[in-house]
Amino acid sequence: MTEVNLGPYAQQAYSQLERAGALRLLDAIDDALDILEADPGDKRARRRSFGDGRWGIPVRDADDNWLIIWFMDAEGADIAHVPYIGPDPFA
Repeated sequence: MTEVNLGPYAQQAYSQLERAGALRLLDAIDDALDILEADPGDKRARRRSFGDGRWGIPVRDADDNWLIIWFMDAEGADIAHVPYIGPDPFA
């Protein structure tokens, strides 16, 4: 399994959703992160390519369109770094 490392911005956004009680959106984000953890090569984890090894996972609930941006560790470790979880600017 791949370790998923949330960066400071992603962790802050996730914590804000927890405090706001956005349970459906959090469930959708958790499901996407579970896919990433299980297999970063899964096409569901690579829905958008931003080039330079950065990928995006669109996450939707009934009201919101969010995006998870991630990339694999440059040192070759089995770690997926997630610098961004937030509103999807491309939706």
